[in-house]
Amino acid sequence: MQNSKQIINFCAIFLLVVLGGCQPQHPAPLQLQLQWQGQPLRCDSPMTLAGQTFQLSQLQLFLSDFHQTKPIALTPGPYSNDRLVLLGIDCQSNDLGQWQIPLATALTPGPLNFTLGVPADLNHQNPLLATPPLQQTDMHWSWQHGYKFLRLDLTGHANWSLHLGSTGCKGPSVMRAPSTPCQQPNQLQVQLQYSGQQQLVLDLAPLLQDFGANGENSCMSDPQTRSCQQLLPRLGVTASAVEGLWQ
Repeated sequence: MQNSKQIINFCAIFLLVVLGGCQPQHPAPLQLQLQWQGQPLRCDSPMTLAGQTFQLSQLQLFLSDFHQTKPIALTPGPYSNDRLVLLGIDCQSNDLGQWQIPLATALTPGPLNFTLGVPADLNHQNPLLATPPLQQTDMHWSWQHGYKFLRLDLTGHANWSLHLGSTGCKGPSVMRAPSTPCQQPNQLQVQLQYSGQQQLVLDLAPLLQDFGANGENSCMSDPQTRSCQQLLPRLGVTASAVEGLWQ
């Protein structure tokens, strides 16, 4: 009887070891740190733009299509699918934000590429029926124009916003996906050198330096507005992104 118990216990331990070894081992998530002038940026941090003080109200962004020498899948979760992750914070909420990029495979030293934006085949859909992370309605413009790839809202002596998304999207209705590709997709390609660091850095200072934000010059991705003509090239829409924005 004692031998039988020993055999059963041995088999149980053996199964636990085997089954445990079969569980997928995911690398640690890659963190995104938001900065202002090289220092961590929080909701209560002051930001001085052309002599006026602002604070962060909301910063959220979609990153997608990570790849090095081959595509890198993400681990699906509440803020991600295998191609896309939603990062950032809404300062009106009580949470600390979502800053983790859940990689399904480990990175290797060398160039790391990803896109600021939502892939075109996922961009034009009903957010009420979408799966994570595309179900968030405040990051959606319309079926025709799709999602806001980047939403930056500031508050201070006036409220100011920069919302980046596709423009020039034509179709029979704003409640339908465009019948042809958008004239300005505004999908931004980012390339960084990965050397084993545990975080990426997005510093807003190079984007907003020398910019006089006020309540009347928000940028909603319209290339005809003066504020967008100044800011979109800094993001990399019509030129290379300014140095120091991504690190």
